[in-house]
Amino acid sequence: MSVTRNKSSVSSPAAAPVLSAPVPPHPPAPTAASSAPARNPRRWTFVDVFSGRRLEVTCMRGCDADHSADAATPSDPDDIWCRVDSTDVCLPINANGTPENMRVLSATLNMLPFSDSIALRAPHVSVEVVQDEWIEGLDPDGLATVIGTLRERLVHLEAMHGRLEVARAEWRASR
Repeated sequence: MSVTRNKSSVSSPAAAPVLSAPVPPHPPAPTAASSAPARNPRRWTFVDVFSGRRLEVTCMRGCDADHSADAATPSDPDDIWCRVDSTDVCLPINANGTPENMRVLSATLNMLPFSDSIALRAPHVSVEVVQDEWIEGLDPDGLATVIGTLRERLVHLEAMHGRLEVARAEWRASR
């Protein structure tokens, strides 16, 4: 099995999900010194394609989106969004009969400053569960729920790994 890591290009997040699982305890948040990007937020302007007005944008701290095309040409405010990408991991997923490397469990920190949804105007996380399949608009509690769910599944996978080792050993011994 091959695992690859790369930066992805992502699509714009959609509406916030409804999560019903209880929020599990999670480790303390990293300190500002260990997690905050060093540079100050960028400020820039663009022309609203509909009104012709020049609008100002202040990116969230650490935004690594390239806004040069938005600033250079009239743009739809709904298409303006800030993000901080994560390093992706790819696994061979067999979706069509042949394994194909696909991104799994990547995440982006996003902010859509002109969104109709007030929740999406605030920083939030989108998790790409498997390539192009997203859980979007997660606030800190929602992300903690996703992390807790994945942590439970990891415990299950570790137990399955132990069962597989025993089954393989028994199988080899019976041959």
